[in-house]
Amino acid sequence: MKRETRFSEIKLVLLALLVSGCLYALPSVYSSRLYHLIRDAARPGLILVQQIKAWESTVVKPESPDPRTEQLERQLNESEQANRRLELQTLQVSEELQRLKQTGVPNYQTHSSDRLLVPDLLEAQILGESAISLLREGQFLNQGREQGVFESSFVLESDYPLIDQGTAQGIKAGYALYAGQAVIGKIDEVGSWTSSLIPITSVKYRGSARIARRTEQGLQLGTDGILVGLGEGKCELLQIPPTESIQVGQDVYTGEVDRELPLSMQSTLGQPMYYGRVIEAELPRGAPYWKIIVEPAVKHSEVKQVSVLRQIINPRRMLAN
Repeated sequence: MKRETRFSEIKLVLLALLVSGCLYALPSVYSSRLYHLIRDAARPGLILVQQIKAWESTVVKPESPDPRTEQLERQLNESEQANRRLELQTLQVSEELQRLKQTGVPNYQTHSSDRLLVPDLLEAQILGESAISLLREGQFLNQGREQGVFESSFVLESDYPLIDQGTAQGIKAGYALYAGQAVIGKIDEVGSWTSSLIPITSVKYRGSARIARRTEQGLQLGTDGILVGLGEGKCELLQIPPTESIQVGQDVYTGEVDRELPLSMQSTLGQPMYYGRVIEAELPRGAPYWKIIVEPAVKHSEVKQVSVLRQIINPRRMLAN
């Protein structure tokens, strides 16, 4: 086989030498004609190659992300969060000033006292698919049965995301979940060791919410409505009357009182939390309410750690007794 290949190569070399000799021996008239004939035959291919090279030079190659862009985006996000905190603090001071104007300052000295119920934020991890699969397959259960861990200790049949906290940590259905100042959802089912959460974009989610308007006097919160999930990564704010001034880009915060929860489950944070921004706002002719679509500030799929808002008795009151 190698001899045949070698013989073929020798024949090609001899053929090339023969053609070169013939071209050299030909009169210049014939060789010039033959040259032009070969050039014209090869011209379409050469033009095509030149066009391909020109096209490749104009194609923009994907550039790697600039770390400065990521840094600026992170700084912008932090600045927006800081601005929201300052606006809320200003709003609280303004409301306190308005209350004092209405009631007047007492002429006698008063002493502040500790509240009975205080907020307590408990950190929780959102369980990944691999951890949930292991729980469902019983691999962790087999390791924990000797310590009294059974399948009923977990919420394994839920289609919602799971967190690694349950009744053993004082978690109850309806408790709110946050990522920083942004609302993520609320607790649905509770097991001894895990709980399922309803994201704010779920059709099962309902919570009190209101629009925040920026005015010359500062941030002003509007009428309470009901925020419901649409199941498509968005929410809708219901029951906002036509008297409210609604615009795209306005922020949406939690309501003063969550009508979907009993009083024992009401937030004790003392300040509204952030839902997201209005991306669509329409007031149909003759409609009793606005049609408002809200984009959440944070999606549960983007975070791995959340905070569960619990209410506990003030430890200072306990020590005082």
